[in-house]
Amino acid sequence: MFTKNFITDEMIETGDRVDAPRDFLENAPKINMSRRGILTGLACGTIVPMVVGCSTNPVTGASQLILPGFDNASLAAMSSAAWSDMKKQTPQTGDSRLRNQVLNVWDRTARGRSTALTDIYNQPSSYAPNEWEVAVFDTDDVNAFVMPGQQVGVFRGITELTENDDQLASVLGHEAGHIDGRHSAARASMNMAAQVTMVVGSIAIAQSEELKKYGNEIVALGGAALQFGILLPYSRNHELEADKLGVDYMHKAGYDVTQAPRLWELMDKRSAGKRPPEFMSTHPDPGRRRIELINFINARGYALI
Repeated sequence: MFTKNFITDEMIETGDRVDAPRDFLENAPKINMSRRGILTGLACGTIVPMVVGCSTNPVTGASQLILPGFDNASLAAMSSAAWSDMKKQTPQTGDSRLRNQVLNVWDRTARGRSTALTDIYNQPSSYAPNEWEVAVFDTDDVNAFVMPGQQVGVFRGITELTENDDQLASVLGHEAGHIDGRHSAARASMNMAAQVTMVVGSIAIAQSEELKKYGNEIVALGGAALQFGILLPYSRNHELEADKLGVDYMHKAGYDVTQAPRLWELMDKRSAGKRPPEFMSTHPDPGRRRIELINFINARGYALI
């Protein structure tokens, strides 16, 4: 099991590398791999000589790599400290009307989530409002989040972008979808596996006279392959998955699901000319998200758009 100091919350978010001990390469076991084998392994994320099991997410049905120490329960314990820090460092709104709006939309969405998990996904679920903590932060950030420890954060900026409660419910449903999709746990596990992959690749390079000639190039290519070929697409898929779960929660809560794709029209206009190409981003293009949602809503029979 990985120790708490081996990976930080910042590493989970950014995918920063882990520095091995100074004598790590000297004491490492001999690994014999060709240059082609190293590149292929780095690109595919399969170079790690470790046996890990993938589990099936009961809600999405997806096969996921969840490493020990990164399951939702473990991340819930970690999130408590992060939540406390955020409340200390970020001002909360004094607007009682806004706070009541967010609380009401969250409560209704959360009840819809519980019903959807039970009725659609055959995962018996109940919602206890007193077990959740909701904060409305008084900043311009166009964002919101739901943490594995049952904390909900909504920034004033997202409430100013959304045109109605239905769109805000889409945001909150999406964030709750990340929890049920176990996306934080999967992302942390994948980032750790990627870091270990790079370390093992470095060991093989350091132990081979031939590979040392191309060491920098191999590491650079392997790192790029992991980032653009595995980690970023993995993250984008999580976003699309959470979008669809959020629509199910909205529908069961009685909100207008056609407002979910409308939200991404607004997001598209807001970020036009400022966002990176999709292949370089952790999030899908807003236009793509809108189309995916329309197709999902039509397929579900929730509405005809």
